Amino acid sequence: MTHEMATDTTAPTTAPTAATGAPPETRAAWRDVYLLAGMRGLSFAGDIAAETAIALQLQSKGAGSYAVMALLLAATVPPVVLSPLTGRVADRFDSRTLMVTVGSLQALICVAMTIWTSPAVLIALSAVLSAGLAFTHPVFGALPSAIVGKDNVPRASSISQTWAMAGMVAAPGVAGFLIGRFGVTVPLLIDALSFAAVVAGGLLIRTRLHKGRGAEAATADSTDSTDGTDTDRPAPYKVTGDRFLTAVLILSGAVMAAASIINVLIVFYVRETFGASEETFGLIMSAWMLGLIPGGMLVRRVKRFSHEAILIGTFLCIGVAILGTGLAPGVWWILPFYVLGGIGNGAQATVTHILLNIRVPESHRGRAFAALGAVSNTGPAIGYLIGGAILSFTTARHGFLAAGAFAMIALAVFARGVLRNSDAQASSGQLSEAAR
Repeated sequence: MTHEMATDTTAPTTAPTAATGAPPETRAAWRDVYLLAGMRGLSFAGDIAAETAIALQLQSKGAGSYAVMALLLAATVPPVVLSPLTGRVADRFDSRTLMVTVGSLQALICVAMTIWTSPAVLIALSAVLSAGLAFTHPVFGALPSAIVGKDNVPRASSISQTWAMAGMVAAPGVAGFLIGRFGVTVPLLIDALSFAAVVAGGLLIRTRLHKGRGAEAATADSTDSTDGTDTDRPAPYKVTGDRFLTAVLILSGAVMAAASIINVLIVFYVRETFGASEETFGLIMSAWMLGLIPGGMLVRRVKRFSHEAILIGTFLCIGVAILGTGLAPGVWWILPFYVLGGIGNGAQATVTHILLNIRVPESHRGRAFAALGAVSNTGPAIGYLIGGAILSFTTARHGFLAAGAFAMIALAVFARGVLRNSDAQASSGQLSEAAR
């Protein structure tokens, strides 16, 4: 699961404009917030159930770490490659049209995955599915500010992230049960239903970004770039123009890379190192998801510390969780560390969304969230490559310890940059663009 200055963003008459940041006059705007949160929760639940089911199916058929790595890469590479395009699309096209069109296609892909179930086909279709998510996630990230205004972004983002995380909590455990009893078909059909929920939510949410904009937007953009009339236009917005956000994204990518290494290793760590069952694996994965909910709520309730300090604390939680898991003497010792990691992960996702909504110009928020998506997937993609190779020369336990050490080193190196630049403004070019 904004762009009022330079685009045709529209919202219901009872909702605030993004520029004023005033609270909504009625409950209609908050209804849209909860609707967005609910459909994101269902979508995340379906995605994780399907991904977990496919990973377990690959492992049960004797596939090695490279097959699991390929599946995870299929879910992460498309948002990275497509981010320059998806950010522009989110900033120019009708959000309702995007959510309905892409969600419908994704539901059809999930149904196709129940028909063609060979590992190669499932991995290929997973990549296509992820390409669709690359288009919708920037829209989900940009909507809260347009619905309730910038002053209400912390509450709206917390609600949206918390419900999205709630959808993740039960998904791995349910997937572990379903794959053990019924195979991969049922989780994939659940994922198809989750995309149908996204379509329904897209039709019901009254707030629309860039209402009515479509082909004419692309035509106008093409004309602007070729008629020679925009030579004095400020440089296009880039997140890298904000030193603070750049430091945040670098640190996020590094820590997420470490966390993604263990996503490849965990199925082998649980199933082979400890000899645990598929159901146990599902419960352990749910433990991380369980921590996401209080983590997301924590950001809104902790008033004593700044968002920047909370962000550093979230990365510390993740690093400690990875190290602790690598030191676990038994499979059930993994549970508390995974809960801790989930708390850090949930708080990190929420505070990052708040910071982007607050600091990024209204007309470019889609591009900012696309950049976040690219970084959030580049780190994991690198982690998956490393995780896939680790088991060829060491054990899963040693892989966990190495990943945890890397996360702590990255935190020590980049945390100062985050805190030092927290008051830094965007570059002059960015500010000029924001003032247009």
